[in-house]
Amino acid sequence: MKNQIKSAAKNAAKTIGKAAGRKLLLLLAPYLPVIIMLLIAAALVTTLIAATYAAMTPQRALTGVEPSPEDAAIQQKYENLCSKYNVEDTWLVNRETVEIGQNGKYESSPQDPYYPGQGVGNLHQMVDRYGNDQKLKLKWGMVHATSLYWAYVKNKPGIPDTIREKVAKDIHPYFYYKKSLVEVCGKDGCEMYEVYLLIEAYTIFGHYQYHYEWVTETHGEGENTYTITYERLKDIKTLSEWKRLEQYLKEFYDLKPDDDMALNRIMVVEAGNGFNERKEWLDWLLAQYSPSEYASEAMIPPDLLPYFKEAEQRYGIPWWFLAAVAFKESSFNPQAENPKTHCYGLMQVSPENWQYYAPLLGFDVNLDKNNPRAQIMVGACMLKGLGLKDIDWDGPDWKERTLGVLAFYGGFRGDDALKRCRKEYAEPIWELAERFKSPAAWPVPGHTAISSYFGWRKDPITGELRHHDGIDITAPEGTPVVSISGGVVEHAGWQDPNDHSRGYGMYIKIMDGSHTYVYAHLSSIDVSVGWSVQPGQQVGGVGITGRSTGAHLHFGVLDLERNTWIDPLMVARP
Repeated sequence: MKNQIKSAAKNAAKTIGKAAGRKLLLLLAPYLPVIIMLLIAAALVTTLIAATYAAMTPQRALTGVEPSPEDAAIQQKYENLCSKYNVEDTWLVNRETVEIGQNGKYESSPQDPYYPGQGVGNLHQMVDRYGNDQKLKLKWGMVHATSLYWAYVKNKPGIPDTIREKVAKDIHPYFYYKKSLVEVCGKDGCEMYEVYLLIEAYTIFGHYQYHYEWVTETHGEGENTYTITYERLKDIKTLSEWKRLEQYLKEFYDLKPDDDMALNRIMVVEAGNGFNERKEWLDWLLAQYSPSEYASEAMIPPDLLPYFKEAEQRYGIPWWFLAAVAFKESSFNPQAENPKTHCYGLMQVSPENWQYYAPLLGFDVNLDKNNPRAQIMVGACMLKGLGLKDIDWDGPDWKERTLGVLAFYGGFRGDDALKRCRKEYAEPIWELAERFKSPAAWPVPGHTAISSYFGWRKDPITGELRHHDGIDITAPEGTPVVSISGGVVEHAGWQDPNDHSRGYGMYIKIMDGSHTYVYAHLSSIDVSVGWSVQPGQQVGGVGITGRSTGAHLHFGVLDLERNTWIDPLMVARP
């Protein structure tokens, strides 16, 4: 493999592919094992990414910093392949809907997985209510990185379309779903709607199994009290991680048994992530606005919020404080990893602490590595053990009383540790915690009737079966519409200024650190692009503009991490 890398670097990026440098590092390996691995990985990733801009000159595509028509055409090929193969194996495992209260029904186990079998029917759609399939779907950058390195290893001048297709097909995901129900009961009776839940995923990232539990939540007050019963995500088990991708790269690149498979996988994955990276919005938001201008409870991913609240009950640390620590540490990413310390997950727990605390709390070190509930419980347990106990969280000095613990948890050491921690770590957490206390509002106060739920339905105009990406809340035209969250207004106006009957008609998009919120078919707009808004602030009025059959608000929630629509009722409650 060393010779192949040297050849790739020589042909693709001569200025950085110095074989002598790598040999020197290998000689030093017995003495500096950690440093050598970091440097090799960095060199390999740099070589591959740099080569992307130098090696493909015969095609003149994806070769320069400036976009070109060729770039767009090649990328579109990859995206078309991903769209095709992401839904190649999306299997439904049950014909009959799960009955309310049947915990574990149709779910798999490590001893009895669904893969490589098939279900009762292929949906040819990614339909998970929580959007976990979207998080694991194949992206164009990964297909390109895998294909690109093949061209280097094989000393090819370009990537033929047959290789692109082969790679996309070979590494495409397998998803398994069960059909479930959500029941909403209020003063006017009960309504049910079907949803699909991901129960197993076999992907290049890993082999995962998802388990759920039935819960009934009560919301509202007085005559507006209602209950919602549904299957809540309980845990995620990791059966294997990266095994499939490493085996594929070994066979596809004809690697030798003694080649470092993990190193080759890191190289391809990091390059693929570089092509797919879409964090510009969050970086811009954090740089331009303070948490007081965009954060609220609605920003906390709905699948994580119950775990933070469970941890509060168990360890006495407020859920809003734990959520603030998680956002500061990982931006709510359960697979976030610090490349230097290898701290991992939502709470950025070190490998040593994970090895100790996970089994202590009843979790499996390997199976629960990517289980967000386990990560939150371990982090909360550690914070309590470090001293977050017997604190009056409603008192005036709770912030100062948490400073020392945050300094230690955040890795601040030395004589000025508290000073540095206060500015860099504690104050952002405190501000986020205060904002997370702000509850999510209901977008049309006083009007809770939902005429169309999230999910598959017959289109009210064409009668065709289509996926409804939000909920429709009926109310008279002109009824005030409020923001359910804090955030920044990204769009305020017509979808098509030349044709007011198209699509959303007059609509607003508001974004925070986790979601985009869409308020559509409005009759009026009370905010402008760039404004920061708060939960409960009026942003417009209910209308009938755009593609609509009557006065209502279409309300949608887009998960920015997964880039997919999720059920708004997981975020907003009447």
